Amino acid sequence: MNFSSLNKMIEYIEKNLDNEINYNELSKITNTNIFILERIFMFLTSMTIIEYIKKRRLSKSFEEIRNTNLKIIDIAFKYQYNSASSFNRAFKQLFNITPTECRNGLGKYKIIPKLKFEHMKNDYNFDYEIKELDTISLYSYHITAKSHSDLLYKIRQLYKKVKTNGYYKEFNEAGMYGIFSKENRLYHYYLGSTKYHKNLEKYVIDKSQYAIFKLISKNQEDIVDLETKINKQWLPSTNYNIKNNLKIELYKNNCCYIYLPIK
Repeated sequence: MNFSSLNKMIEYIEKNLDNEINYNELSKITNTNIFILERIFMFLTSMTIIEYIKKRRLSKSFEEIRNTNLKIIDIAFKYQYNSASSFNRAFKQLFNITPTECRNGLGKYKIIPKLKFEHMKNDYNFDYEIKELDTISLYSYHITAKSHSDLLYKIRQLYKKVKTNGYYKEFNEAGMYGIFSKENRLYHYYLGSTKYHKNLEKYVIDKSQYAIFKLISKNQEDIVDLETKINKQWLPSTNYNIKNNLKIELYKNNCCYIYLPIK
């Protein structure tokens, strides 16, 4: 994916603010899995695609309420709100005035601008390679959650567990893997290594081509910072697309390696 395809997606959204937006079409325009697209969009803008669409619709509503004689309820329906109460609530939350107050000229004129993605001026020097890896079999703990925040909580609890039962040391000695994925509306996380353990779940990493980023740190803040840079700078600047809902982290020799399956 690159900035050009992201801007084409924005144009599609802009043309359909008064219609139902097809998320499969967003995926098609960017040639990117919607789960990955949502992650990239969040990293780039600090808001979800749904939040952006909502803000743009409310922004267009603000303009039409202030500058036309159209009925407020008709404007609400036009921009995909099913009731006056839900529209009023969302409008006031964003602009701190009601639609009626907006019609009467109260409050500052406020517009949420259409996004435009541009290359960043200060490029980060990535330490990475593109490499095809054979199938890897891991033996790991497996946890699931219905939301990303719940998953993060469970991951913290899992790390406490493996540090007390001895597995953490064994995982580190062999090279410890942390794997994030999303399937069937569930978030998954696997923590383990290639060392065989009959009591742990087997997880197979499929043979594929990966972009492998090296970070000389195991600090979580540094890892999140690198992942942010990957999504903000590296991915939009290449013709590579992330292949599926998967991110692999390998902790080895005081380094963290981030594996992204690409096509």
